[in-house]
Amino acid sequence: MKKLIIFPLLLFSVSLFGQIESFESDYVEMIKKDIQAESKMIVKEYLELTEEQAEVFWPLYDEYDAAYDALIDENVKLIEDYMINYYGMDNETAKGLLDRALEHDQKILDTRKEYLDKMFEVLPAPLVGKFYQIDNRIIALIDVVRMSTIPLMRTEEQ
Repeated sequence: MKKLIIFPLLLFSVSLFGQIESFESDYVEMIKKDIQAESKMIVKEYLELTEEQAEVFWPLYDEYDAAYDALIDENVKLIEDYMINYYGMDNETAKGLLDRALEHDQKILDTRKEYLDKMFEVLPAPLVGKFYQIDNRIIALIDVVRMSTIPLMRTEEQ
């Protein structure tokens, strides 16, 4: 439980994402690696795997993490494009960004489903369910921090 309290402090460093117009790729990579390491520690602590389950789970988790990492890169690019266009947002740009955001959300769902299905093939369903719950909580914490730092889209009145 202590890790779930400490984790938001780490995420605080992510708050700068929404406040700058161009991202330093080294900075983004450093934060991603910190979040990945912390996430893996949380999963390891709360999933409680047997040795046999661990041998099967961790390679799948590493694949999932790598696939999710690519999605994070896409999200960073999407946020960067949003921030660059924030003050000059026109209808076409706003629609394009929203379409990309929805496509990105679908990719995340598809990736999570793909890896959960792989886990269901080799691990007990309750264990996969517990992983899903832990992963949901981690993602929710990251999303709350990310969303709280990105300003709402401007309207014509602003």
